[in-house]
Amino acid sequence: MVKIEKLDPREYEHPLDSQALDTLQQTKGVDTLVKKFYEFGIERQFNIQCTGSNLKVTPSSLPEVYAMVEEACEVLFLPRTPDIYIEHSDQFQGLVTGIDNPILILSSSAIDNLSEAENRFLIGRLIGHIKSEHVLYYEIGFLLPVLSEILAGPTMGIGTLLTMGLQVALLHWSRMSEYTADRAGLLACQDVTAATTALAKIAGLPKAHYDNFNVDDFVSQAREFEGYDDTNYNKVLKYMNLMMAEKSWAIDRANQLYHWIDAGEYQQVLERKTDLNKVLLAMKFCSNCGNKLVAEAKFCTNCGHRFG
Repeated sequence: MVKIEKLDPREYEHPLDSQALDTLQQTKGVDTLVKKFYEFGIERQFNIQCTGSNLKVTPSSLPEVYAMVEEACEVLFLPRTPDIYIEHSDQFQGLVTGIDNPILILSSSAIDNLSEAENRFLIGRLIGHIKSEHVLYYEIGFLLPVLSEILAGPTMGIGTLLTMGLQVALLHWSRMSEYTADRAGLLACQDVTAATTALAKIAGLPKAHYDNFNVDDFVSQAREFEGYDDTNYNKVLKYMNLMMAEKSWAIDRANQLYHWIDAGEYQQVLERKTDLNKVLLAMKFCSNCGNKLVAEAKFCTNCGHRFG
């Protein structure tokens, strides 16, 4: 397993992720939403729920699971291994919470049903969210239904905060961020077949057919999925379905991952041949706290400082 020394998330972040985050941070009301998220301690309440109802993973309680996470952190150059919990769930995809002290929530079904390499892919996806500093908006998106009810209360004075435009921008970014997470997952497991079969299982592959499934058919389906963009009408239909889905489409995600592999960019990252000079020149940092910002950011998500 290649440990990718000094890996910067900008080396593999999907451009649609960066563009969607840029749009989100410029959307009216998002700065107030972030402020209220912190003000009402919503993250702390969610963290208490996660740590109080799920099984904590330690080197002595579940050494194999802990070792997978620890190694994935080393491979992706995440200095500190996050706290790890296992949630009883039928879903394969886990989640990450904790902006300052990240926590990985892994699914019991994933641990039970996926191979070690496939679990490394899923774990790498969560670490990718941490490295790209997705956790704040990831949490807000995950808790959006709860936030909508809380912020609509008459005593909050911000009942109109969650406008349709803001909800669409947040949901769109959450979908695009999955493309980046999948790239991190592949870098963590370094096994294209395992990443493919993990996505196939997320897409609905029945357990009874794990051993006789034709992976090449899945790859063909994913590559052909791009064909639905042939007309503007189909583009609109595809986008609407993507936005309304509970989770981003596994086939669409596989399609995007294969594009990255085919372009040679995955191999460039593994071989440390990426060049960040152009990216760094376009980066912007908060003058108040030094936090990394997207190009057109109007406020800092770390300290709330406004610009312009």
